[in-house]
Amino acid sequence: MNLIIFLLFSFDYSIKSRIDFVYDYNIFEYSEKYLQEFIQQVNPERFPFETYDDLYTYYRLHLQFRNKFWRNHNTTFNLSFSGYNYFINEQKDYSIFTAGLRQSFGRWAVKIEHLYLPRYLIRYYKDPENSRYIGCEFSERLCSFKLSFIPDKEADLSLVIGYEIDDYIKEFDVYDSRALRVGPVFEFGITKFFKPEIHYEFKSSRAKGPIPDISYNQHKLFIKTELYTGFPKFSKWEFAYQMRYRIYTTEVSPVLDSPHSGRLDTVNNFKISWEFPILAGLYFTLGYSCEFRHSHSEVYPDIGEYKNYNKWTADCGLEFVYF
Repeated sequence: MNLIIFLLFSFDYSIKSRIDFVYDYNIFEYSEKYLQEFIQQVNPERFPFETYDDLYTYYRLHLQFRNKFWRNHNTTFNLSFSGYNYFINEQKDYSIFTAGLRQSFGRWAVKIEHLYLPRYLIRYYKDPENSRYIGCEFSERLCSFKLSFIPDKEADLSLVIGYEIDDYIKEFDVYDSRALRVGPVFEFGITKFFKPEIHYEFKSSRAKGPIPDISYNQHKLFIKTELYTGFPKFSKWEFAYQMRYRIYTTEVSPVLDSPHSGRLDTVNNFKISWEFPILAGLYFTLGYSCEFRHSHSEVYPDIGEYKNYNKWTADCGLEFVYF
């Protein structure tokens, strides 16, 4: 209790909380072939789920505490928690914890942050030790460092470097991976009504292997624009596009690892959302997104039949903001 009182009265603080209700058409990112097998109950042990689509609740709490410990420059602590709870396929539930520290030095700033994902279920895969299907799950830790330059109040130029550790359950420990992530971030306001962002990231992930070897290099581009229309007053449109181009780098013989040898993946994601105030600090949101993956391999020409997927989501929610 004393710590809470100290934080409330010694720091400036802000709170953001959000809850969304989301419909996801393809929660396991199945290809059309696998969707049809699910519907027709072919290989039912591969699909121990009630549905391939679902409704889920997304909720997030983000806290920031600010004080000026050094030469009148802000020191900011942030804590956040996000949760995803599915209405039918509860084994798909997961949560994310994040903690960070940012120190401003005038026009320059540095930030360190740690993200922890305790458990995430991808889908069911065949156990390498026998023929039964089990859930392929992993946990993730991501430590990142961000160096920012703020030339004026409408611009922020940053470089982000991250180190990621993915730890799979023991049956799939050949997938255990370590990854280096690096890239610039550009945020700027062309006008007070139009604020774009551009992110690029190069990711080099190396898996334990040796068979299969899911190591890859990846290029990721993210573009987002915020457009304030003023209708209704203080409302905001957001348009976002993300592209991931993944090059699998395994040197294992195609005979032993055909699903990854010579494989290239391209994932495109488009999202649009609309936010408008209903009370002071309380906003209503509507959103829609669609995502497509295309896989290609000279070694395994039919790879797309198993790895290509389409999915879309629609959501509505409430967000509360206090500064």
